[in-house]
Amino acid sequence: MSIEKGKISSLQLLFLIAGFVQGSGLLIDFTVGITEHQTWMVVLAGLAVTTPFFLSYVVLAKRFPGMNLVQINDMVYGRVLGKVISIYYIFFFLMTLSFNIRDVGELYITFLMPDTPFIFLLAVFTATCAYAVAKGIEVLARVSHLFVFTSIFAIISTFILLIDQMDFSNFLPFFEVPFMRIFQGIHIVSVIPFGETIIFLVIMGYLNNTGHAVKNTFIGLLIGGLSLFIISVTDTAVLGRTQTIWTSPSFQSIRLIDIGTVLTRMDFLIGIAQTVLIFFKCSLFFYTLAVSVSQLFGLKSYLPVILPLAGIEVIVAATVFQSPVDHAMITQNTGIIYSVPLIYIFPPLSLMIAKIRDLPKVERSKGT
Repeated sequence: MSIEKGKISSLQLLFLIAGFVQGSGLLIDFTVGITEHQTWMVVLAGLAVTTPFFLSYVVLAKRFPGMNLVQINDMVYGRVLGKVISIYYIFFFLMTLSFNIRDVGELYITFLMPDTPFIFLLAVFTATCAYAVAKGIEVLARVSHLFVFTSIFAIISTFILLIDQMDFSNFLPFFEVPFMRIFQGIHIVSVIPFGETIIFLVIMGYLNNTGHAVKNTFIGLLIGGLSLFIISVTDTAVLGRTQTIWTSPSFQSIRLIDIGTVLTRMDFLIGIAQTVLIFFKCSLFFYTLAVSVSQLFGLKSYLPVILPLAGIEVIVAATVFQSPVDHAMITQNTGIIYSVPLIYIFPPLSLMIAKIRDLPKVERSKGT
């Protein structure tokens, strides 16, 4: 039973993945305090580590065409264990979405609109995401290229406007940061920006054709990863080692843009662009959460659960952390631990079990 009538193409999936990863630009800040001026290396290494696992998600989705993550878990692990694993995924979706919603609130409270009530910002942003989710995945897919091109334009423009502020000696010396800190940084980057693409195991169930899925998903991941790489290079070249003392190095870099009296306060414009990208990412997360919850309870549509989930997300986002520092510390330590099985273990294990048991047997017998 499908609770979503919309369909997406593999090209639209490319832009969905690219825009989703680009929406994680602010999350690089979680790594900067650990890896300092070698963050750009960590971003590339995290992308390399995650890519094989991400491609296993695509192969798994192609093996179970038209099925989302909850349905795949039920078929591979049985109804009881499958639902337990699906609840684990739903918890991950819910908590990660609340973290990202809170990121938006902290962004505006800290840099853009400090006098606005925090809960009001969270409620307005979540309501906007809920509206987008209600429109369905097909609508989000149709506009995904706009978000991707907006991000590319903002990233390249920022890089060009900050060239005169850059000092490329800030990248030296190479390999100065201890290996264990580099390893921790790679773990954070591979789990948080890139590993969160596990949500596409739900979305890929609505592909109208899986023929070019592997190629297009890889290109989408590469576009998103290179975007994060350019952001980390820009921050390091402009701020050097001082980037570790700022709450958001990216915004501190942007604030240095000042060309005469024409281009000033670019941080506000970039803040809007970043909000749009986080909105896109959160909408995809919200959609995945709503579909998974509805599938778990056997509902015919995901629309009835949108408002209750929106209320839960606002409450969790407002109360889960005491401060941005608390947010960063818990994400760097706890967040990258409980999400590891969901990203690195269950998908490849599901694929292996499906091959051993020759699943899905029903669909294959129909085609013979």
